[in-house]
Amino acid sequence: MERSVMMLGAVIVAFGLSGGFLPASAAAPDPATISAAKTPADHEAIAKAYEEEAASLDKLAARHKDLGETYGQPGGKLWQAGQSKHCLSVANELAAAARNERALAAEHRKMAKDAGKSL
Repeated sequence: MERSVMMLGAVIVAFGLSGGFLPASAAAPDPATISAAKTPADHEAIAKAYEEEAASLDKLAARHKDLGETYGQPGGKLWQAGQSKHCLSVANELAAAARNERALAAEHRKMAKDAGKSL
């Protein structure tokens, strides 16, 4: 068990140093794109970008949930309980962020429909 925890720790450190846990996302639309959106196609593209961002956040949430469960296994060291709590908290925050991204996507799909009516 101790060896697997050490290996997991090494992987986490390597991943963290590589920027692998929180990659910069090309999916999130930039403010200029949002400001310029006028047509249904513009808003659909933004909605798609928010959906892609949500999917990315869901994957990160699942990874942190798995880490939290791994650290929280019975028989672990005292510090592992704190790490488990941290990872599970991050997983919840990432899942909430994914829900928010999906809500933004839904709003832009509504804007796309409204923009189509005004053409």
